[in-house]
Amino acid sequence: MESFDLPTLDRLHLVPGLWESVCLGAEALAEFPSLDILPHTARLGFHGNKSMVVHIQNPHENRKVEDIAKEIVGKRTFIGWPFLQEGLVAAVSDSLFKYEKLVVVPDTPAKVGLSDWKGKAERVKSV
Repeated sequence: MESFDLPTLDRLHLVPGLWESVCLGAEALAEFPSLDILPHTARLGFHGNKSMVVHIQNPHENRKVEDIAKEIVGKRTFIGWPFLQEGLVAAVSDSLFKYEKLVVVPDTPAKVGLSDWKGKAERVKSV
C-alpha cells in the first residue's frame, strides 16, 4: 500500500473561520439544517456525560387536525429535517380521517345519477 502525503500550502495561507458573506441560521439556504427555523429550547444535561438536550416544540399541539389541514394542505413545505427537501402537502391524516384539498367541479353527478354519469364518462374516454 502506498502512503498518501497531504498537499502543502505553498504560497497559500489558511484563513480560519467563515467567509464574510456566508449566510447562517434563518438566512442560510433552505435545504441547510438550522435550529433557527424551529421553535425549541435547549439545556445542558447529564446522562452519564454532558449532553446538550434539545426539545423541539410542537406549534400545532392542542389544535384540531382539521384546522391544521385547512391551513397547510396545498402549500409548499420542507420535509426530512435535517436534510430538507421541498414538498407539497397533499393531505393530513390522523387515526380516523384523511383531510385533502376539496375541489368542487361543476356538473358532477349526484349519487342518483352516478351510473349514467359513469357510462357517459367511459364513452368519452373511449373516443
